[in-house]
Amino acid sequence: MKTRTLALILPCLLAACSSLDRTVPSSGSLIPKTKVQLTPGYATTAENLLYIAGVAYIAYVVLDPMAPNWSIEEAKLSDDTYFLGMKKMRTRPGGEGEARMVFNRRAEQLARAGGYGGYEILSYSEGIQSDLVAQRVGEGVIQLRHGTR
Repeated sequence: MKTRTLALILPCLLAACSSLDRTVPSSGSLIPKTKVQLTPGYATTAENLLYIAGVAYIAYVVLDPMAPNWSIEEAKLSDDTYFLGMKKMRTRPGGEGEARMVFNRRAEQLARAGGYGGYEILSYSEGIQSDLVAQRVGEGVIQLRHGTR
């Protein structure tokens, strides 16, 4: 299916490229060489401002200060039993002791949402996964209980 779609689109793209107006300069920059006066004592070019904006955008996408520190994957093993797997963002340092808090918070949310009074931790472990960049991880299995813990 993908090959057939590509075979239909590719000739259209090639035809579109051959009909482009070639007035774009073949060398140099598309950005005009104008000076931008940022402060009374500092001026820079529009090209430099564009580079700085691009780097700032990439840094924001990678570091995203509003993203949660932990991602949680959960699997329902039975009606009242869940597996919770957690991974911490690689770009944020620290996090000692956070995994258990995040695990307990999510278990409590599952218990409340299902109308249960509490939960029991059947298994739990945490550690550091050493890939290209080390990452804190945690996982466990909970069983939701009626009544209190």
